[in-house]
Amino acid sequence: MYKQYFKQAWNLMKQNRFYSAVYIIGTGLAISMVMVLAIAWHIRTTNIAPETQRDRMLYLTALDYKKGKSSYNFFFGVRTVKECLYPLKLAEAVAVTTNPTIISLLSGDSYVQLPGGDNPQKAILMAANDGFWKVFSFSFVEGKPFNAAEFQSGVPRAVMTVSLAQKLFGESHVTGKSFLLNDVEYIISGVVKDVSSITPSVFANLWVPYTTLPEMMETELIESDGSVGTLVAYILPAKGFSQKEVADELDGLIGRYNASLQEGEIALRTPLDSHQTHIVRQFVGLSIGNNVEKDGGLRFIYIVLGLLVLLFLLVPALNLSGLNASHMQDRIAELGVRQAFGARKAGLLLQVLIENMVLMLPGGCVGLLFSYLLIFFFQKLLLAPGMLAMLAGMVDTSLTPGMLLNLLVFFYAFLVCLLLNIISSMVPVWRSVQMNITDALNS
Repeated sequence: MYKQYFKQAWNLMKQNRFYSAVYIIGTGLAISMVMVLAIAWHIRTTNIAPETQRDRMLYLTALDYKKGKSSYNFFFGVRTVKECLYPLKLAEAVAVTTNPTIISLLSGDSYVQLPGGDNPQKAILMAANDGFWKVFSFSFVEGKPFNAAEFQSGVPRAVMTVSLAQKLFGESHVTGKSFLLNDVEYIISGVVKDVSSITPSVFANLWVPYTTLPEMMETELIESDGSVGTLVAYILPAKGFSQKEVADELDGLIGRYNASLQEGEIALRTPLDSHQTHIVRQFVGLSIGNNVEKDGGLRFIYIVLGLLVLLFLLVPALNLSGLNASHMQDRIAELGVRQAFGARKAGLLLQVLIENMVLMLPGGCVGLLFSYLLIFFFQKLLLAPGMLAMLAGMVDTSLTPGMLLNLLVFFYAFLVCLLLNIISSMVPVWRSVQMNITDALNS
């Protein structure tokens, strides 16, 4: 029986080519919009090297400094990091970095060149601590990262990507060689594979200890006793400890720090964030992001995304439903004859559902392919770490097949096909099979 349904569906599709083409294209466009959202969300939230521990990582990206009636919003300073973050006992590791975009805007571009050379190369610089290499998993081609002793002592060591090494030295085997970073000599301790800006927490092509940068150690953005600066932090909780336990310990350290200040006090601009909450704040802004935290975590953004998906499905579903209604009008006599010979309504509904699924599957494949093309051509707009990074030219959304191809994404495609099929076909089909047999035969 089912084999016969598929044969009949195939024959109907060949007989009504215009209808079939419109149906497949309409389905494909609807699914492609949904799949673009699914793929973009997947890439932003799943574990992708070097950010292989996103599911465990906690984010600290902003700090408020209050002094009298004035309040300032900045990042962490060297002193606050040292006294509030490094002493965390419930943290397996704490990564502290600069934001390359902010550094570029505040201090200008960074350039590297060979000693005595006259061809400087622009570098995307990220200053970090030694814990950075414990939180994030880089693929080292050779060498190793700078260690804790080198970081504490401010020894000028650097890790660079293969592409920057090729530009600067003409080869990638450069461990132990020296170069000039803004006229200061550094020794290369290791070389890593290039990273993409879709992992914004680590995106750069040159990493150095922030203790080697005088402007970092001496920066005083405002009179705050060194409380604010240009640093952000990523905390990897020790196994067995929750986000709340780490947040409570951090609150205690901040309270002790504020007690040591002669005037003013610091406070977290946003709570200690999980990765998904951090992404939500980037999408909807800090003010709504704070309300999301108070109203029950991520439910709000999931509801919004769900409504958005339904909206993308509703418009084509209405159009396809109208197309189905017109098509079913031409088949009322056929359905009447089949009912006269004993066909049940459930069987007719199942047959039409299978016929529509035969049309839906090619539409789903077209939509899936089109979604990947949209991601490929508009990847900088969809996957860029932020507007500031785009304006500063610090966007390199390199994608690999492993980032795009995912079983869960394919499951979403099939689910969307099925949902769109049911929404668009069942109402007109149900109305058609409910018609009186005599009226159906006369039509």
